[in-house]
Amino acid sequence: MNRRLPHLYLRNPFGVVNKFKKDRGIEKTDLIDQNPEAYRNHKQKLNGSFNQLLLDREKRLRNKTLINVNIDIVEIRFLIPFSNGVNFKTRTKFLNEFGLTAVMLEDFNRTVLFAVENQAKFNEFHRTLLKYINSSNQTSPKNTDYAIMTTIYDIKYHTADDIRNHCSDDLILELINNTVPIFQQYDHQKGALKERLEDLKRLGSLQDFKFDPYEKMVQLEGIESSQLNLLVNNFDILAQGHSLRSVAVRPNQYNQEELTWNLRIAPKNRSTTIGVIDNGIRRIQPIEAVMLDEKLDITNTQDGHQAIHTHGTVVASLAAVGESFFSGDRNIEADAKIFSIKILEDLNGYIDVVSVVEAIRQANLVYGVHIFNLSVCAQSKRYNEAPSHFAYLLDKLSYELNILIFIAAGNMPYDDLQGMQAIPSQRHQYPFHFYNPPENEMELHNCVYTNICIPAESINNITVGAQAENFRSETRTDLSLDKNLAAYYSRKNHYDFKQKINGGELSINHSNKNLFKPDILMPGGDLLTPESSMQVIGFGELGSDFYAFDAGTSLASPLAANLAAKLLNTYPEISIQSVKALLINSAENYPSNYLDELIKVRKDELAIEKYGIVYNKLTSKSKTNITNSVISADDLHRNLSGYGKPNVEQLLYSKENTVSILIEDSIQQDHHKVILVKIPDYLLEGKGNGALDIKATLCFKTNPAWGNHVDYNPLHISFNFANSLIKNSIDELANVLADRDHDLYERYWTPKLHNLKERMQSGSLTEGEIKQFNLLKGVQRNKILGVKSKIQSWSEDFFPLVNKPLSNRQQHSIKINKNELRKIGNQLAIVMRCAIKENLDTELSEWARTTRDHQFSLALYLEDKSNNPNGNLYEELNVVNILEAIPNVIGDLDQEADLDA
Repeated sequence: MNRRLPHLYLRNPFGVVNKFKKDRGIEKTDLIDQNPEAYRNHKQKLNGSFNQLLLDREKRLRNKTLINVNIDIVEIRFLIPFSNGVNFKTRTKFLNEFGLTAVMLEDFNRTVLFAVENQAKFNEFHRTLLKYINSSNQTSPKNTDYAIMTTIYDIKYHTADDIRNHCSDDLILELINNTVPIFQQYDHQKGALKERLEDLKRLGSLQDFKFDPYEKMVQLEGIESSQLNLLVNNFDILAQGHSLRSVAVRPNQYNQEELTWNLRIAPKNRSTTIGVIDNGIRRIQPIEAVMLDEKLDITNTQDGHQAIHTHGTVVASLAAVGESFFSGDRNIEADAKIFSIKILEDLNGYIDVVSVVEAIRQANLVYGVHIFNLSVCAQSKRYNEAPSHFAYLLDKLSYELNILIFIAAGNMPYDDLQGMQAIPSQRHQYPFHFYNPPENEMELHNCVYTNICIPAESINNITVGAQAENFRSETRTDLSLDKNLAAYYSRKNHYDFKQKINGGELSINHSNKNLFKPDILMPGGDLLTPESSMQVIGFGELGSDFYAFDAGTSLASPLAANLAAKLLNTYPEISIQSVKALLINSAENYPSNYLDELIKVRKDELAIEKYGIVYNKLTSKSKTNITNSVISADDLHRNLSGYGKPNVEQLLYSKENTVSILIEDSIQQDHHKVILVKIPDYLLEGKGNGALDIKATLCFKTNPAWGNHVDYNPLHISFNFANSLIKNSIDELANVLADRDHDLYERYWTPKLHNLKERMQSGSLTEGEIKQFNLLKGVQRNKILGVKSKIQSWSEDFFPLVNKPLSNRQQHSIKINKNELRKIGNQLAIVMRCAIKENLDTELSEWARTTRDHQFSLALYLEDKSNNPNGNLYEELNVVNILEAIPNVIGDLDQEADLDA
């Protein structure tokens, strides 16, 4: 018997300590000390760049006719992250000594827009630069007062062309951040900008304008080109313009000629509502019973239940019933009601971002909608591009409200797909087309167009890619290798930590393995033939278009939103972050070996370029150099597939020997928290040495930082599994786990360690022996703390906090055998820790100061691996822990009589 059982809340006691050592071994940011002659070209480059800067500044001042308050904006591209490192404290030095305050940071904070807040100090920057430029080419700049100039890749003045960015009549103008040194000039310019826009609207030179709620950008509709030129020539607080239009949707669906829908979708007694943000939903017969009368429409048509394209209607049908749509049943009970939010009439139109955000806010606050689907995308992300204004606004919205938005990763352009298939090339074949770095771009294909589309980089929400699965067992894929893999057209993560930024490589300590998109995959069908596509609903207005064949991430995303509805229908009391955590924790991924040949080809290309021979003929050292420069198959696989496709059974139900446990809690910054999980004795019995497998996913929402790429997520929370060393005090256990130098560890030291300590106290250790002593201490501590032979790495490493981009969604797993279970005394410690970034802007610094508790959800999936036929993990966990069945409303779950025992 394998009963469906409700998931469980863990209510065990926890221990807390206000301790977090964040300064362990702060990394030096030394550049490689080159031969002095090697700096000659760099000096010449910077000299030319600064002379051009002076010319561009003069031109900008001449062109100012609307405003008399000036803020000089200078762009500096660095070879190292802009931060207070050990050797180069660029953040402090550039402000205090050079009069430059950072107002926008991109390229993982290697490209910075500065406002000149003190002209006299900026003149000192120029003098220091000239010292470097005029220094001897036979003398190293190391340890000189101008050595900091070697961290600069290039420098330029921020011009009107940089601001306009090739945009025309409909655009978004991003604003720089307002910092304390320039706040008076900033506020003056912003007030003047608002007055100017009001005048232009009154005079008919501008159709409309809107500032977002946080005034980080202004959206312009229908502005005359001459007036746009005046704006970008005068207002220094404008950072850059962007045209935001939806990506074209394939118009030529393959109709399936049927004379009727022969389909009835009925609402359940209790259904979660999904807000479908799209081009409107036509109230056709199959879905009209699950469509709410209430609706929102930000277009001029003012009717969210009308549509000229089937896109939104198809999305709504899949959000309502999920994979049941493909079951063959003609009478389906819906999991969700549908609330229409119409944001476009023509799917290839301009996206009114500010109104979209306000519509989502209204749908939540007025109509109580918590789950949303957005299958409309804008342009693709450049490699390693910072989060967009659209993603930022959605992240702010999700932080402030109790909502979760499912966002389609986006599809490759359909014309590109067709063109690539017309010309045979390995570069056009699956999966080689996904990863084709810049030096190998071809006329028909640039792999940047396989990167996710704006706003799929949103981190507080869920991004969904498409599997090639089409729910038609008799048909095969067309372009894709396998139905379980990411579809040929499905877009990948835009972060590639192996690509150079400003001519330099990212250190492993400045990248993050958790920063990948999409989060999950769902079926979306394949292209280009109708046989490989999915059958979806049609309008039925032509007498033969009741169904059609289509494919895309637009179809995958509502299928994921439907799973969220199923989950909330089952467990209506869980938090939105728990929905996200359970979805991801239930996902199952496909092996990455289909990418092996792609990675081999990439290694050979780099080896030939650098050494003139293929990879396999290189020396070990040269192989290592090439490997360190190439993305791995596993990393690229995560960039394509995320965590994989959710397993619906695992998502919704626990069973006797597979149990899902939720921890919904909070943690304060600079704290460690320990939660104990007691493990049943029966797992020590049975054949073999296996005992228990645990997979865990942590999710929390974060308050995003505008215009700060590395600090976009300012909040670090991570977790690990550890040995519960102290049994009598959980608070003291938290103290021990948080303190790398706690006295307790000395009890387990080897005689060599004790001897080294005594010699260090007497002052007789050499510098090398001190390093050895600290290394041995760490090795011994890791053995003690580890459930296994040593403690595993954390779900996310915070180090170095100042330069590490952080993720708010992490996964960790551990396989515990019987010997390891005995080692920890059948008691597993789950350790949480929390820290907040420093050097945040004024608004976020206040948030960090006043926000005491940071909520998180940790989903655990425990699987019995003991081979004990008499065991029941679900029941035995309840005996030794304080667990509580999550309240559910599904009648087929076997509710235990007393789960609080």
